[in-house]
Amino acid sequence: MRHLRLLSVVLLSTLSLVGRSTSSPGTRTAYLGTSERPGAGGPAAPTSPPQWSERIAGLQLGTRSEASLVSAVRNRREIWLPPPSEIPPFEPPPAGEEPPPAALRHIPHFLGQPDDEILSRICNLPIKTLKPLGGGSSISLRAIFEGGAQAAVKPDQVRITRYQSEVAAYRVSRALGLDMVPPSCVRRIPFDQLTTNMPKSLVERMQTELNVGPDGMVATAVIAWVPHLHGLRLEEFDWWRPMLQHGQPLPASKRRRVLEISTLFLFDYLILNHDRWSGGNTHESDGQMVFIDQGAGFGPERHHRRSRAALRTLKQVERFPREIASKLFELDLDPLLKELHPVLTEDELDAFVYRVKHAREYLRGLRKASPRDSLLLWE
Repeated sequence: MRHLRLLSVVLLSTLSLVGRSTSSPGTRTAYLGTSERPGAGGPAAPTSPPQWSERIAGLQLGTRSEASLVSAVRNRREIWLPPPSEIPPFEPPPAGEEPPPAALRHIPHFLGQPDDEILSRICNLPIKTLKPLGGGSSISLRAIFEGGAQAAVKPDQVRITRYQSEVAAYRVSRALGLDMVPPSCVRRIPFDQLTTNMPKSLVERMQTELNVGPDGMVATAVIAWVPHLHGLRLEEFDWWRPMLQHGQPLPASKRRRVLEISTLFLFDYLILNHDRWSGGNTHESDGQMVFIDQGAGFGPERHHRRSRAALRTLKQVERFPREIASKLFELDLDPLLKELHPVLTEDELDAFVYRVKHAREYLRGLRKASPRDSLLLWE
């Protein structure tokens, strides 16, 4: 019996060394191509080259696959790879499952149009006509460009509103990826062009209230026109206020609008806008909130008193969009400060940095205190 067991072990070892596979009878034929070595009697008869699908080596794990490779070497069996022309092309993942990195990069847009396309029109096209915009206590005009594009124009004036604040607010919103503030830029327009064909009463106001440079030019904020603008009058209805607090019911049908409102509170804190809730300054267009009239933002302050008061207002809100909070946490201040430098003073820039710091601290505190009910997804 002992000899019989020894004979069985020898037979099994022999079978492994010659590369026999128990997984499939045709394993060697399907995956290994044979290249016979010429014997003493002359070269081997030529054989047709096998197809690439018959020459791919199957990699198996364990002793049996190693024995197969040893057997292949002993018998001059070659492991073939297909030529590049026969390798199937790479098949990308289905659309929507794993978007390429380029698709993940946020492209600023406003109401479905890329910001850069809007800016290329309102900042460069010749102005065809200017008309009084009406409404509000500041001087505002409506520009119509060659080609039909429109924009609001807010000139540099001595009271109420600052054109610099409008442009600075847009640049902050773009850095945060809000897509809720109409694109704007600075354009210098001749005073004569601003007053042409205007009502006499408005011309008299412009003569006394506009800041005209020695060259007869007036710096203005040119702001993309917002179509289908509708006032929300949120200052008159307070249905949304409880939903900004932790633990309060937040219906799915109200979720996006509530997060838009909390975004507005955060944005107004960052730009130090104190004129949002004085009446008629909350709007939407085609169902999406848009933030307009930022002329009262920024401005001088002493010892951050206005910023501290604005922070108390911000702390009335305990729910914010997670995406906007992440943008604020990751915001690179240096490039943004360079963009703001032409339109804001050094003191205003320092105060803005102060507010960014405290907004970050407040949002981190909310996340720590209530991780599931503070920084929420839009949907």
